[in-house]
Amino acid sequence: MTGSAILHVTSLLGGGVDRHVRDLARGIDREHLVWHAGDGVDVIEDARAKRYFPLAEGAVGDELAGWLRGRRVGLVHLHQLTRAPRERAEWACRALGVPRIATLHDILFLRPDAFAARDPLEPDGAWLAGTSRVLAGSAAVLAPSRWLADLAAARVPGLRVDVVPNGSAVSDTVSDTAGVREEFARTRPARVVALLGAIGPHKGGDLLEEVARRLEGSDIALVVIGYLENRFHAGWHIPGRLFVHGAYADADAGALLRAYGASLVLMPSRAPESFSYALSDAWAAGVPVLAAPNGALAERIGAHGGGWLLPEGFDAAAVAREVRALAGGGRENDRARVQSQLARRDPARIPTLDAMTRTLDAFYARFGIDPAEPAGADEAAVQALLATNLDGALFRPELVRLADELAQTLAALEAERTRSRDFEAEARGWIAKLEADVRAVQEELRQSAQARDALAREADLLRLNKEALDRLPSPARRLLLKLAFDARR
Repeated sequence: MTGSAILHVTSLLGGGVDRHVRDLARGIDREHLVWHAGDGVDVIEDARAKRYFPLAEGAVGDELAGWLRGRRVGLVHLHQLTRAPRERAEWACRALGVPRIATLHDILFLRPDAFAARDPLEPDGAWLAGTSRVLAGSAAVLAPSRWLADLAAARVPGLRVDVVPNGSAVSDTVSDTAGVREEFARTRPARVVALLGAIGPHKGGDLLEEVARRLEGSDIALVVIGYLENRFHAGWHIPGRLFVHGAYADADAGALLRAYGASLVLMPSRAPESFSYALSDAWAAGVPVLAAPNGALAERIGAHGGGWLLPEGFDAAAVAREVRALAGGGRENDRARVQSQLARRDPARIPTLDAMTRTLDAFYARFGIDPAEPAGADEAAVQALLATNLDGALFRPELVRLADELAQTLAALEAERTRSRDFEAEARGWIAKLEADVRAVQEELRQSAQARDALAREADLLRLNKEALDRLPSPARRLLLKLAFDARR
């Protein structure tokens, strides 16, 4: 291991930023500490040793600075410009006397609500003033795409931004978890259009249900390899039209796209993307994309092909129309042509992980300070936290497992509901039959009672007639009996 240690400062959120930091920690031969900073929560992680050090309230001070010096921290790498990471990075630079570099991973430097704003590129003046000060005070500012670099340079006058594309490790390894869900396999559609990742409204998730309805009557289904904002577990969200696979490991993206038979990856992002690992994963799997006409998606597709852009101001109708045309429709031949082109690997189209880590290590070597031989680091200064859920690389398999268990529980619950409905239907049938039988028996009893009453009346009448006959004189009685006998002959 060479050079000084790097202190990465990021938020508690995972996603592409976490993937990027993990790749750097694995690919660059230095010690890497990761400070997960949030409101009221601070945990420092030794990325290679998988050890966690929670910071109690008020722990950010001299004792912590001494511990970080003991770990030979010579550079701070800031990965998020939200409030807590900014403050922690600035403190670390002051306390340790080391420089800082910053990587822009998204557009949140413009405004804290950029992903939800009507116009995500319209800056919040006060917020931008704070982020601009941090960027201007950094020894270097990096961005994964030229689009994002130019945006930052335009919003922060005088700022120089170097472009270092996010690298991906292309692997053909298929894990045990990279298979289609059984529920999907039972009713597999003819064509699959996939979406990758956590699809919230800023990723176009608010359009999907309407797009799925507009695909009714086609042989196309949308498959979210990941999850929706309002659905994390696996299953049909709209039967036959919109299926959710659930959480997955980053390394399984390509294998899952192939397993589901995706012919197209849809990326209808509302907020501009800064680079998009999902785009790299789709291309690495040889699947063309249909993407929003903005940000780094438009930049990368414009430069390297590999897909098509949705029209400006697209809505669900436009998305469905393009999907129908490319997935088996009038533009199927064009789609097949682009797919064949993606079979040839191109490091310019999908930057390699090795190229990214070499470039970042050069920045670390250039700006990092090699501390003098420090005193022994006092591990007792910070207590170890056994909380692997702070590591996106460890949390993702756990999320996959939990999502699978939830899916299994929901499937079992649905099966139990089906059995209950079947039992209820059968029971209602038996109850109806029993009620009919009871009514029939009651009717028979009523009729029997009526017959009995009629017989009783006839018996009474016969008894009276006999008594009257017995009172007649004997000749008259014999005559009447003879007449009655003759009448019956």
